[in-house]
Amino acid sequence: MQTKEPKHILPQVVHESNNINSIVQLVKNGLGISIVTSNIAKNNHDPEMGFIELKKVNLFTDVSLITSKEDDSEITKSAVAFLLNFKR
Repeated sequence: MQTKEPKHILPQVVHESNNINSIVQLVKNGLGISIVTSNIAKNNHDPEMGFIELKKVNLFTDVSLITSKEDDSEITKSAVAFLLNFKR
């Protein structure tokens, strides 16, 4: 798909969701577009969906480290310290 340079587009956000299944269905039903992580595109095989890879866009995403609530281990502390100091 060839893209053209857009002319001063101002997004009009009328709905937000953090549920990927809802996002995909909204887009599939023609109710907008969404920026998603590349793994969503790689794992979605719906022939009605189109994905445009944004290779030259320098985006970052927030991440979480999942542990049990009682976890106070050194490996968790080390992982958090590493991630908080990670520079690309």
